[in-house]
Order: sequence, then structure tokens, then C-alpha cells
Amino acid sequence: MLSVLACVLLLCGCKDGGGGRWKEVEITTGYKGQARVNPFLAAERLLDALGHNARTAKSLGKLPPHDAVIFISGEGGLAEGRAKQLLRWSFSGGHLVYFLDGTRPYNDFETQFGAYLSALLREERKDPVLEQLGVGVQRRFPEEELRDMTEGKSARKDETLLESDQKISWNGRSYHASLGGRQSLNLQRSLLRGEFSAGPREVSLALHLRHGTGWVTLLAHARPFRNHWIGQRDHANWLSALVGEHRAKEVLFVSTSTGSFFGLLWQRGWMAVVALAVCLGFWLWQQMPRFGPLAEVELDSTRHFASHIGALGEFFWRMRRGALLVNAARDAVWERVRERLRHLDDGSRQMNDVLAGELARRSGLPVQRVAAVFDMTPPGSVHQFVNLMRDLQAIRRAL
Repeated sequence: MLSVLACVLLLCGCKDGGGGRWKEVEITTGYKGQARVNPFLAAERLLDALGHNARTAKSLGKLPPHDAVIFISGEGGLAEGRAKQLLRWSFSGGHLVYFLDGTRPYNDFETQFGAYLSALLREERKDPVLEQLGVGVQRRFPEEELRDMTEGKSARKDETLLESDQKISWNGRSYHASLGGRQSLNLQRSLLRGEFSAGPREVSLALHLRHGTGWVTLLAHARPFRNHWIGQRDHANWLSALVGEHRAKEVLFVSTSTGSFFGLLWQRGWMAVVALAVCLGFWLWQQMPRFGPLAEVELDSTRHFASHIGALGEFFWRMRRGALLVNAARDAVWERVRERLRHLDDGSRQMNDVLAGELARRSGLPVQRVAAVFDMTPPGSVHQFVNLMRDLQAIRRAL
């Protein structure tokens, strides 16, 4: 009863007359579905509408023709061999767009200051693509500013840190772009005809360089081409100009830089894989009774007596009863000695010199070996047990 009364008083206090107010707050949770996991979905659909064949690949297996454009990231680390392969492809006429950062499927509507700060603090590693192109890389923010941000002295958010408006002049046109990234590119040589730099080439956020008969475009961050920013400023026009300059029919967005092991194995050695699978199938058909021919059941067949004796001996040996087998074999030999050499047996079951000499003469074994057969302790190793039983059988057959 008291709980019901408390609920009624609470509801009455929440009315307007009691001073309660309603407040609606709109919170953006970001994209859903495919756009949440593919940050370049809008860019792909834009290029498809312009007549290109744009698609996303989880891995880069076989390289496309040289009239294509590859968008790839070095954020997770690019192997040196893969970097050389991509640069050879672009040198022969391809167009490679290489991002240093910003290709992961994070939420563009949330503050990424913590992730950005951890990216600044992580250990820098060499980039094989930049090294082979002769482009250096450096942090955009000094250690002092980073320390202030860590201690909370700076109120700047990641949007301010990442964003940097640049005017790009290229092929007689100007593009206003919002670039960013935690690093900047450093090009020592002068720009050639047809090349461009977003900002000074010593601290550039985007470089478009000629490489052989092809092109390599370097971006410090993939921000302009992500779903949230592709429609802002001149990002869409810039993307169309980059792809249209090459007259590319195929545009490939690669989420990872290397292919899977099984994919590479099927691509390079599918004939060996198929042959191995066929051999495995025939082997299973032969070895497994369920998949092979039915075996005939022999109901009237009987095992030989020797096989029963052998199975019985194997059972006693597994049960560590080897002494029982040795004593049984010795009893069989002594029984044959009483039948054939009664005059040499004194009934004590002890091996004397005269009896040992006679047995050695008949079996061809040394006298010491004949005496040891009857006097030694039953062995525990298989090798010694077999030798002992072989000598006892030889003596018994000789009598």
C-alpha cells in the first residue's frame, strides 16, 4: 500500500504544475547496415553512377588490369613484397591511391579523440611504399602539444585536430578539400607537370606523384572519401577527377593488403589441391569399411591353435607376466630332458656342467649361453625376452 502511494505522489510531482519539464535530446548514432562497416560505400555508389565499376575487396589477390585504380591502406602495415608489387603495377600504368590512416570502420559521428591520441602515441614504423617513393613522413603535432592534450590543458577535439582545409590546384581546376591526419608527408624534390600537393610539399597532407607511366596518390587520412564527408566541399568532384584522369573502368577498394593463405593456395595451386582431394577420397574409400566394398563375413572360419597361443602370450606380456611365459618354456625343456637324457638328469632341475655340455653340443649354442638360459632372471625388455625364448626353443628342438 505504501509503495502504491509513493508512486502516485511521484507521478503528481512530475506534472507541469510541480515544476517538471520535458526535454528532447537528439543523439546521432551513425550509419547502419552496410554503411557502418564500409566507410567508402558512398564513394563506390558515386563512381558506379559515373560509369565506373567500383567494388570492395576484403583482400588483394590477383592485381587488376593497368587501366584500373586501387584504393588501399597502409594503416595496418603493408608487407615490403606487397608494396613492391603494387609499385611495379603502378609503374606499368596503374593508379594507386594510398591512405596512411582513416580507413577503419569507426563511427564518423562520434568523437574519436581517444583513438586519435592513442594513434599519436603508438610506435612509428617504416612504410615501404613511402620509402620506395622517396617521401618522408612526420607528426603534425609536436610532443609538447601532445603532452598538453594528455594532461587536459587543451580543449580541442579530434575534429579540429584532424580537419585542415586545403585548396588543391590541379589540371587547371581548384578543389576545396577538408584533409587531415596525424601525420604529414614530406617531398624533397620539386613537383613535376601534372603532380600536385595539398599544402607545402614539405608538410603536405596529399600528394599526387607520377610513377613511371602511372600515378601514385598519397593521402595522410582517408577523411575526404569517407561516407560522412564525401558530400562536403569538393570531395566528390576531386574523387571523380582522380579516377577520371586515368579513364579507369575498374575501381577497387581494398580493406586489407594481403590475401588469405587458402585464397592464395587455390589461386596458385588449384590443380595440386584438386589432385590431393581426389587421392584423399580414394584412400578413404579404400580404408573405411563403410565407404568401401562390403567384406564377406566368414561364420564357419576358425583360427589356428598357434594364433590362440600367440594371442595368449601377447596378453600375458601386456599384463607384465613375462616370468610366467619364461617358466612355462623352461618347464617344457626340462620335460624333454627327462625323456631324452634321463641319465644326465639328477631330478634337482639344476643345470650341471655335464648336462650343459651335452645340450650345447646338440643345439650348437655356447655352454655359457645354455647355462644362462636356465639361471638368468626373466628379462623385462622385449629384446632380451625374445633372445631367451629363441634359445629355449632351439634347445627343445635339438633334443
